[in-house]
Amino acid sequence: MKKAAGILLAGTLVAGSFALSAQAEGAASGEKLKFALIPKTLNNPFFVAMADKAQEKADELGIELETIAPPQESDIDQQINMFESMIEKQVDGILVVPNGTKEIVSSIERANEAGIPVVTLDTTAEGGELLCFIGTDNYAGGQMAGEYIASLIDSGSVAMVTGTPGNLTQEERLRGCKEVLEKHENITLAGDAVPSYSDRAQAMSQAENLIIAYPDLKVIYCVNDEIALGVSEAVQMAGKVEDIAIIGFDGAPEASQAILDGKITATLAQQPGKMGESGVEALYEYIVNGTQPEAFTATDCSIADKENAEEYLDWH
Repeated sequence: MKKAAGILLAGTLVAGSFALSAQAEGAASGEKLKFALIPKTLNNPFFVAMADKAQEKADELGIELETIAPPQESDIDQQINMFESMIEKQVDGILVVPNGTKEIVSSIERANEAGIPVVTLDTTAEGGELLCFIGTDNYAGGQMAGEYIASLIDSGSVAMVTGTPGNLTQEERLRGCKEVLEKHENITLAGDAVPSYSDRAQAMSQAENLIIAYPDLKVIYCVNDEIALGVSEAVQMAGKVEDIAIIGFDGAPEASQAILDGKITATLAQQPGKMGESGVEALYEYIVNGTQPEAFTATDCSIADKENAEEYLDWH
């Protein structure tokens, strides 16, 4: 956790710096609080699960929750425009999963000026004042992936497929894994991580190239399950299912089913639902009761493979 705390967070996490009088008075008078949830996209079931659980918690607490997201994780500018529109609407709190960890900073600073507390989920920002960050310790998850890969193979090449270059969450998953694998002298990295923008078709294409370029390829490590599922198509078409292990990251039910079907090997299972509900609760408790959340709350991450994949056929 020391590494995660160090990166933690590039976005400044502050206690008690937001002007809460208006929100608190509104809540006390019975006026409904309004929060915004802006995930990376709603075309990824990971973020759908997050949104569903956030909505359940909002309904339980009597909060109006507006969820909006761009079509693709690469739509950084569109997400920023959505964030800005929520500031203009004067919502009481914003939960965001930044597509651009640097690019979102100026918008967070605008929310700070407007007295709107901001919580980052799953992926944090690299600046601005954040009420808190709730998500996986991605560096530790990457280390866990590296240890698992080292338990699978004694030697050979490991390729890595990332999503959007520069994304802090994905970079930490890569860094943790690399640092573990570099300690094993008979395991080599097959060049730099190649981007797929979390698109299955692009992931499949990248995997096809990797299979040709590295004949001794033993493992392809993917920073999320959408990528892993695209990579699995290339591995199947190449007739390499028995030769190349595929490791994903998310714990998506579809990935767990693919494990049971022998199409991928394992995934690092996260808890997007827990992130969503915890984020709504943190904002509510801060605004209504003045309770300052922990700067970083790490939700659990664990290996799902053929031994326990059935436990992950539903999102956690």
